[in-house]
Amino acid sequence: MNQHEFDILLQKYLSGACDPDEEKKILEWTDLTLSNKNMPLGESELKMTETKIWKRIKASVLSAPSGFGKVGWQWLAVAATVIIISSLAIFYPGHLRQLNSGFIAKDISDDPGLTLVKDYVEIQNVSDHSKIVSLEDGSFVTLTGDSRLKYPKHFDKKVRQVELEGEAFFNIQKDSSRPFFVYTGELVTQVLGTSFNVKSYKDSKTIEVNVVTGRVSVYENTQKAPHNRNGVILRPNQKITFDKESKKLVPGLVEEPVMQNTQDKKLELIFEDAPLSEVLSVIQKAYGVEIVVEKPSLNDCIFLGDLTGLPLHTQLRLICKSVNASYELRGTVFFINGDGCTK
Repeated sequence: MNQHEFDILLQKYLSGACDPDEEKKILEWTDLTLSNKNMPLGESELKMTETKIWKRIKASVLSAPSGFGKVGWQWLAVAATVIIISSLAIFYPGHLRQLNSGFIAKDISDDPGLTLVKDYVEIQNVSDHSKIVSLEDGSFVTLTGDSRLKYPKHFDKKVRQVELEGEAFFNIQKDSSRPFFVYTGELVTQVLGTSFNVKSYKDSKTIEVNVVTGRVSVYENTQKAPHNRNGVILRPNQKITFDKESKKLVPGLVEEPVMQNTQDKKLELIFEDAPLSEVLSVIQKAYGVEIVVEKPSLNDCIFLGDLTGLPLHTQLRLICKSVNASYELRGTVFFINGDGCTK
């Protein structure tokens, strides 16, 4: 499997089109990168990890039937809410500055088959309020104050690429034939169509990406082959923090996780004498998070209460208090432990 085929495999995962074996191999790329948070990303150590992942992915793909055909992209995530109306896309004088020049391709792509558009637009939000930028593909970008966005007047036929300095919320229009890339210096964020937030200030020591809906691939902006990059796959309610000095990627959850499915958002979290295992199962499904009960006997404890409309952390605090337990967030996983209920 060559690099192009690896790119296709990654795109399949982002669009939810991978079969179980392919998905497992892609996730190993993330898991092995993050398995040791204190692992320095030196060339030799990183190379060993990359080689292991590459061999596993190659073995999986080679076992697939021949003549697989073109990938039929289908995006699984739907934007949680529509927060933008067209009238907000009007730029008021004095707040935004537009500059025309030749498109700078240095940090964009080294793909010889890609033709970059020469002209671009650079938007600088010098106000204290967020500004809405409308892109030609129907995507919207909410640009915060003291931030800059640079993008082509017309996107390429194969790819959509922008550069960001500062912070912005992206609501990207689905286009299965043209992935969307956000370049923030040392980090690249790649999606097909989803919503996410990127924070990358020039003077900051870190870059942060938070995912609201869909799946997002985040990786270090280097000249390495795609399968050799230091990167992770993010799902809804997850975030990654990239340390510019150590080159470490630290996973976590967003501060206020939200329910992921439209049906779940209307879900009434009312429990009457329900075992803890059942309560946590409902919450995990609604928020797309992982909850691990470290003491098995806690699963038999009974919970009675109404958690509807409460933030996730408040829900977990109330649940733990009722069963004499406590919870801790490690990375992207909640762990519950304690003496438990008395019988």
